[in-house]
Amino acid sequence: MKPTSSNVPPESEARIRAALPCTWHAFFARFPHLRDVQKTAILPILHGESIIVNAPTASGKTEAIVAPVVERYLKNRIRNQVSATQTDKPLASSKKGKAGHVDIGVGPAILMVAPTKALCNDLYRRLSKPVQNVGLEIAVRTGDAPNFNAEKPPAFVVTTPESLDSLIARKPASLIYLQSIIIDEIHLIYANGRGDQLQCLLSRLKLLNKNKVQICASSATVPEIEQIAHNFLGDDGKMIACTSGTREIVANIMNIADDPQLAMDETVKIIESMLLESPTRKLIAFCNSRSNVENIVHGLRRNPRIASLVFAHHGSLSKEERLRTEKQFLMARNAACVATSTLELGIDIGDVDRIVLLGPPPDVSSLIQRIGRGSRLLNYSQVCCLANSVFNAHRFMHLVECARLEMLFPDPVTFRPTTIVQQALSICLQNPDCWIGKKALYDRLPQAAHDVFSLEDCGDVLESMTLGGMFRKVERGRYVPEAKTQFLFNRGYMHSMIADRPETDVVDAVTGRTLGSVYLKQSSKNAIQTGTGVSLTLAGNAHTVSYMKDQKLFVKRGSESSELGFLALEPPRYSLGLARSFAKYMHIPDNAFYIKCVPATLDVVSEFNPKFGDLLCPEVALSQQDVPPGSEYLVIHFMGTIGSMLLQHFFEKQGYALKKASRTPFFLRLTAKPALTAFPDEETLFTQFQMYVHANVSSFAKLLQPGPWLNLIPETFVLRWLLHSIDIKAYARTLANLPIYLI
Repeated sequence: MKPTSSNVPPESEARIRAALPCTWHAFFARFPHLRDVQKTAILPILHGESIIVNAPTASGKTEAIVAPVVERYLKNRIRNQVSATQTDKPLASSKKGKAGHVDIGVGPAILMVAPTKALCNDLYRRLSKPVQNVGLEIAVRTGDAPNFNAEKPPAFVVTTPESLDSLIARKPASLIYLQSIIIDEIHLIYANGRGDQLQCLLSRLKLLNKNKVQICASSATVPEIEQIAHNFLGDDGKMIACTSGTREIVANIMNIADDPQLAMDETVKIIESMLLESPTRKLIAFCNSRSNVENIVHGLRRNPRIASLVFAHHGSLSKEERLRTEKQFLMARNAACVATSTLELGIDIGDVDRIVLLGPPPDVSSLIQRIGRGSRLLNYSQVCCLANSVFNAHRFMHLVECARLEMLFPDPVTFRPTTIVQQALSICLQNPDCWIGKKALYDRLPQAAHDVFSLEDCGDVLESMTLGGMFRKVERGRYVPEAKTQFLFNRGYMHSMIADRPETDVVDAVTGRTLGSVYLKQSSKNAIQTGTGVSLTLAGNAHTVSYMKDQKLFVKRGSESSELGFLALEPPRYSLGLARSFAKYMHIPDNAFYIKCVPATLDVVSEFNPKFGDLLCPEVALSQQDVPPGSEYLVIHFMGTIGSMLLQHFFEKQGYALKKASRTPFFLRLTAKPALTAFPDEETLFTQFQMYVHANVSSFAKLLQPGPWLNLIPETFVLRWLLHSIDIKAYARTLANLPIYLI
């Protein structure tokens, strides 16, 4: 049974104000009126219902949840104080689980979970004043907040999934009187391993608390909102959706050069001109890679007129550098911040006038997040899209069209088995006696895990972890931690579901400040060891490497940068639904499959457009003698990320080699002419595709972003996870019996 949408009409402001005697002034006095989502959500949340609030960015979702949650806590505290006075019993004597008891001074009553440390800090900055104005303490509990007092935590705690995992494992007794859990920006976490982890943590918190814990969440417009509500809130959760505040998208698509250096130069000029148009202009330029961020910022800072107005923001910068950027950009009247997806989050960076996108975002949700960061004072979203090819210009246009129609094309992944490993470690160390058994593990997993993995499967995972040196099996089916596990726990390394990146810290040799991290190629390491000059750009500034010590690079500010080293992260998958929708937009017929003969040196993809799609027809099929020597064969498939890999294996099994690095969600390149005339029937394709997954478990698993600990999972479990997550029948159905034409 899935949660149902709420059809409750918005309440009047007067009634809501009367219902919030403690929090109204602190949270809403500075606003002229309530937003529609606030009028709809506040009273149900105040009554203790578990709610997911689904509304556009900047629609007031956070206040719509936090204010009634705090009000409810304050009312319960007053009620308990009155009850204690009447019975002449002190509150501190209340036993665990006593109904309504929420204020004992030994643990938080309200937990707010945010996707990142940066967003936790931002939420603390935004909420500290109103929360403190009603007489409550609020604190951040993350790995970057060492001043958090775990012995006397405040009533309101803002944290991340990793830090919450650490808190449950180390101080479970501090969480037994929780009243409410708020999940901020849940759409940024649900589809990855950290979302699986958070489901486990909610399941464990429910076991810690005999009272029912209210769970509320905020979400922007995302696919599968019902499934998200079901997984995180449970069957009794409700959804409140509000479309008011949804803004029209005004997209200006500009063509830039396809040459990488020329494209960077043109992008720099475009941002320069936008920044100089007005002394009060603020803009964010989103890039799809960290290297592009650094190149653009470095280019912009060559102009002395704007050098101090330009900032960089991406995941390889240190926490201090990112916080400094966020603060300076927030306070600036005229500035540009060039960023990766790190600024898609709801971090408050002030009113941004313009959004610039260098290259199409990976999916519709990402486009909505990025453009939602700007033009918040207008009733429309204005975005400048920079396309380095005709094909990418059409990708932009298709994504914008899908965003306008709220066609989001979900690509769900089943509960990751690696989360079971991580949780087994955490649960074991939570136990004062430091042991875990398969039932203790199974009982603390959420329903999403039970849908795929059994009690016996949990036992097999524990056995696999024992073989991997993490546990030692003792009597009565119990497992105890080995020294390796205790080390990971003591260092706080076992709470993350994010795979480690082999990057090297970069330290300013003069100030000692950590600037960020880079990925060093072996050639760069060799050059540093031999004393050859190596330079890099970080935070838009050029640096020269002075020396390397204790696996850290010590650098000094330089004048030019010759090398960049950032590890390329696996991009989000391009789903089958989005790819087929794009094929339709590009006028590609769905009743046949086309392979185009092209010269090996010709880049036909960059000029691919809907008119080309109109020309696809079997009448122009080539014969063998029509094929020029040295040709390659462009497979026009538009099957998405996973579909592209399935097709790669299909053609390779038929004896046709792929050109290296030619696989994309839309095209492949073969080095030899295929003699195939049609695809097999659906059942045959389904069987073949299953065989490809069986034979290439690690490759397909990588596409689904499994997180760390994969080496501790039996391969049969990983395979089962893949077969649950990949809709192989949908791929087989799409291609079944299609004629193959060479054109």
